[in-house]
Amino acid sequence: MTKLKRSLGFGAAYAASTGLVVSGTAMVSLGNGFGTGGLAFAIPALIGLVIITMVAISYGELASMLPGGGMVGEYTLPALGRLMAIIAVLGGYLVLVSADGGTQLLVAGDSFESLTGFPAPAFSFILLAILLTLNISGVDIFARVQIPVVFGMMGILAIMGLAGVFGFATGERVDNPLLATDWSTLASMGAVAIWLYIGMEFVAPLAEEVKKPWKNIPLAMVVGVCTIFLVDVLFGWGATRYADLAEMATSSIPHVVGATAIFGATGGLVMTVVTILASFSTGNSYLAAIPRMLYGLANEGLLPKWFGKISRRSRVPWAGMLVTAGCMAAVLLYSTFAQGGIDLILNLISIACVTWLLSYIIAQIDVIVLRRRYPEAKRPFKTPLYPVPQILGIASCAYLIIFIVPDMSQRLVVWGSAGVVLAAIALFGIIWLKRNRLPLFAPTDLTHTQSNIVVRSEDLGHEYDDALAADGRLGSDA
Repeated sequence: MTKLKRSLGFGAAYAASTGLVVSGTAMVSLGNGFGTGGLAFAIPALIGLVIITMVAISYGELASMLPGGGMVGEYTLPALGRLMAIIAVLGGYLVLVSADGGTQLLVAGDSFESLTGFPAPAFSFILLAILLTLNISGVDIFARVQIPVVFGMMGILAIMGLAGVFGFATGERVDNPLLATDWSTLASMGAVAIWLYIGMEFVAPLAEEVKKPWKNIPLAMVVGVCTIFLVDVLFGWGATRYADLAEMATSSIPHVVGATAIFGATGGLVMTVVTILASFSTGNSYLAAIPRMLYGLANEGLLPKWFGKISRRSRVPWAGMLVTAGCMAAVLLYSTFAQGGIDLILNLISIACVTWLLSYIIAQIDVIVLRRRYPEAKRPFKTPLYPVPQILGIASCAYLIIFIVPDMSQRLVVWGSAGVVLAAIALFGIIWLKRNRLPLFAPTDLTHTQSNIVVRSEDLGHEYDDALAADGRLGSDA
């Protein structure tokens, strides 16, 4: 049996965790947040950090208990059953990659065209082909590319921010207020703030390829979101000392406006390049993570076996990669040939956010259910202060779904569309499970899922046994 290759260390895990978070849309949220709220936006950004950390440590516990590529699908099987596992993966992530993945590549194409005049659609498809080739070539290639890209983007943002904060910039200083809006508006910016961190869990599907996943995955997520908070606040702080906040608040590329204010045209050029790299990093993360989730479901009999195929040479789930790339290409095709397609794409992203946050809620419920159902099960990494992080995580995700967009009529459209998508996925799941004579809601046995992961993945080594032994000494209620 061909197995995934366990070769990624903490650096690659960190890059996978932050690679999706540092995206083009996240940088737009960053610039818009500081443009609207001024430096005071750091407050909701800090609150968002606390909330997402609660979610991250829950994923860390689940990944240490069930270190499989199926991620939330395999976490949900022994907690809520097969149908909810299918909904969690397909609803939360395949919908997301279909909408946001193609949009990110579209942003990269537009940015490249603004720099060179090269046609945006052609560049977007070339970039997708490059990303698919890199990921099919092997997980080691993914790590070699993703690590320098992520660290390069973070470094550029930090340098620009430091230059603005300490006055090493070439732009002209302006006197902006610390709070550029009223406190009620600032308090309503939680959805903007949380978007700075969403996606940190994309390292979890690499659990079968990460060394010491019970340690490196939780650490990568927590260190990742903390680093992003520091870098984002630095850049926002620097930008608010030089940029016109009103211009940042109304611009579709506020991060470029901020960079231009700090370093002039050179800063704008550099930030445009960073935007292209961010889109590259996001696409790379999608093609690394989503196929592993599909692979995990296929190995549990919840998707056609074809999704579980692994390349004998590079040992990656190539079949799932082709499907993921196809979803991204479909959005690119639509945006190329349909006039005004970007408005629909942005609406699809809002719909995908609802289903994504629903997957976050399911993961939090998984932790609670598995704690109650299997209190003696070994968990090399445990959520501190359980169940407080899960309660906060569920409440915050529900809040964000309720206030996903400002306008109530638009919310109804988004909620209704997300409901239709989830209903279609649920219908597929019901038909597939009934056809294969599998129960819908009966949870699988935890040991069955754990054994399946052990059989198909490379040995975790004696250190995992030591971690389990330590967990047994600490007790199951730690």
